[in-house]
Amino acid sequence: MLFSSRYQLVTSFSHLSQKTSHLKQSFRNSRSSKVGEDPSRKERTVVILYHKPKGVITSHSSSDPIAKDTAEERITVYQDIMTMKGFIPADSDKDHSNSQSFEQVTGITSKLHAIGRLDADTTGLLLLTNDGGLVHHVTNPTASTSKDHKLIKTYEAIIMGHHTLDADSNGSLNQLLKGVDIGAKYGGVTLPADELKVIDHPTPKSTRVLISISEGRNRQVRRMFHAIQSGVMQLKRRRVGLIDLDMLGGQEGSWRVLSDKEVLVGLGWKSKELMHEDRKQHAPNTLNTPMTGKTKRLKRKK
Repeated sequence: MLFSSRYQLVTSFSHLSQKTSHLKQSFRNSRSSKVGEDPSRKERTVVILYHKPKGVITSHSSSDPIAKDTAEERITVYQDIMTMKGFIPADSDKDHSNSQSFEQVTGITSKLHAIGRLDADTTGLLLLTNDGGLVHHVTNPTASTSKDHKLIKTYEAIIMGHHTLDADSNGSLNQLLKGVDIGAKYGGVTLPADELKVIDHPTPKSTRVLISISEGRNRQVRRMFHAIQSGVMQLKRRRVGLIDLDMLGGQEGSWRVLSDKEVLVGLGWKSKELMHEDRKQHAPNTLNTPMTGKTKRLKRKK
């Protein structure tokens, strides 16, 4: 009698364990379908070259009011791209591009991530991808994949004041070629600018410059000019690696998909077939996005 009771108890636990496993798997599958990710569906590395307009924010959330006294929200770069209004198709796709959806054009069903953010007021080149490894490769200078491939970011800026850049000059602009202190909160002294050119002077009290840097700290270019007692009036990113905004040839808001060869030559990254884990491994940088209460608690424990 005792043996029979124990057998029934073990059998009941076994059935319960099997049901729990089935429920867990069902939950995973339903969760994947909710976020649009099918674990069995294969994707390849896709990189989008986008000309970001002013006022469009690099965020997955549009809850970023333009002003505190209004409920109006800014459009995100992801929302702008999804409208397909600025899509520039390849020559072979021009005949039926108007009827295609974002998923049909790119093959992306997973989450899209920006490769380095641009603030709302900055325009120009922004790259987006579904490959988390590529994001890490471009944005993390200590990544093993980028040790031998220094990716330079080039910006065109109109700054306050009449500046020159002469070999014998000790002017404030030359300080950028040695590195400037943008504040301990933002990492202290920057690396020297990789390139700095004065293009022209739009007005007697302004200067248009071209500056290239290899770092990517928060609002770094603006802070660098602020450190030399100037200020940025307009800022546009022109290039990342060997990917140039001129490769797009469209106006603000336009975008196209880069070829595998362009990604390899321009960013030093070989496109590949992505596993489900590859697509979700890169979460948005917590330094640039609001932390949840849970994240804050974990930070304090460390």
